[in-house]
Amino acid sequence: METKFNQSIQPKKKHLLRPGWQERLPLKPILVAIVAVLLLTVLVLINRPTESVLSSAELDVLRSAGVLRVGVDSDLEGLFRNGDGYERAVAEGLATLIFGSTEGVSLVPVDRYAAPWRMSDGEIDLVLMSMQQFPEEGFDRSKAAFFTDDCVLLGYETFDSLAGKTVAVLQQTPSEKLLDTYLEKVEPEMVVHRAADYYSMRVMLRAGTVDAVCVPRSVALSWHETRTRILPFEIGRIPYYAIAKKDSVLLDLCNEVFYDWQRDGTFSQWGAQYGVEWGTDS
Repeated sequence: METKFNQSIQPKKKHLLRPGWQERLPLKPILVAIVAVLLLTVLVLINRPTESVLSSAELDVLRSAGVLRVGVDSDLEGLFRNGDGYERAVAEGLATLIFGSTEGVSLVPVDRYAAPWRMSDGEIDLVLMSMQQFPEEGFDRSKAAFFTDDCVLLGYETFDSLAGKTVAVLQQTPSEKLLDTYLEKVEPEMVVHRAADYYSMRVMLRAGTVDAVCVPRSVALSWHETRTRILPFEIGRIPYYAIAKKDSVLLDLCNEVFYDWQRDGTFSQWGAQYGVEWGTDS
């Protein structure tokens, strides 16, 4: 039988948390501590990722071979001409990280059509050029660009309008995309001639078949002759990337290195030396 005495000796229930405990928590200091921990984690990941990349099996194979073979555009002003240029600086920087010196780098002049199969055949490990991607499957590019180049029009005569003018451009390139955008938004009366290679474009320009050619500024400077001139039209800007086999650790290394070099001023120094400039993917 339940009596007042029995009720008085019933064990009292203990509350694990006192009422209103949420209001008494120091929420602001807790949130600040959480944010600080997250920022510290991010900083560690940003500043020390290369260590894990450099210890990969793929780079161990390269070290065993003793050479990093980098495909580059040949005979381009500021990029790779007479054995020197911006692409050499990038390749030597990567080789220094992998091998500890620049002696392990081999620069291989290669065009955009041969680069995919030469990489598939194991003749080159990495390519530096203005293509955003290869048409073939199985390749990828670095997320960061190692420099950007103005897309310009090169011709023999100066004119104020592109209406009715025929402009040649290399097909399946960033230049073609920029020129198509210019055609759509700025000058719809311009005629675009899509060429298969740079040689054909140069022949057409000299023969007067086209009024101008749309090329990266580095190409225009390399093609410059006594009567040629860069025309005063702003077409856009072309990013240059590193391209390798999909999932290659070399792309991870390039991304990290390119971001680091942008932050510490390395790109600016090279840009001043070779007359080019680092840019973003925009």
